[in-house]
Amino acid sequence: MKLTHVHAFTAAMQRKDLDAMLSHMSDDVRLQTPLVSEPFQGKASIRPVVEALLAVVDSFEFLELMEGPKHVSEFFKVTVGSLALDGMDYWRLDEEGLIQEMTVLWRPLPAILAVQNRLTMMDETRTDGVNPRS
Repeated sequence: MKLTHVHAFTAAMQRKDLDAMLSHMSDDVRLQTPLVSEPFQGKASIRPVVEALLAVVDSFEFLELMEGPKHVSEFFKVTVGSLALDGMDYWRLDEEGLIQEMTVLWRPLPAILAVQNRLTMMDETRTDGVNPRS
């Protein structure tokens, strides 16, 4: 399995470089996040979601990459202000190694809810009419 795009994606995530992150995803990428129940489909719908998240997250620290026959996942730490979250991204890759499906898992629940509240407050103060969770 080619992991070039996965490594480049995680490096871009640590830099909080949204355009670089999206360049390592397939056009029809599917994102499932713990912040909303419905998945996001396609780069256009994912962009505002990830943009909002990058605005509230201070740092990502990737710790361990795990590879199976049809998937790759990575365990990481997320810092949002004084909050620390454990996370895991589960990726399914296409033939070229681009991220085709991404499932984000976070813990603990109180920290997830605090991040969700920060995103909600950010939504309420946006003036561009874009709601990253719709």
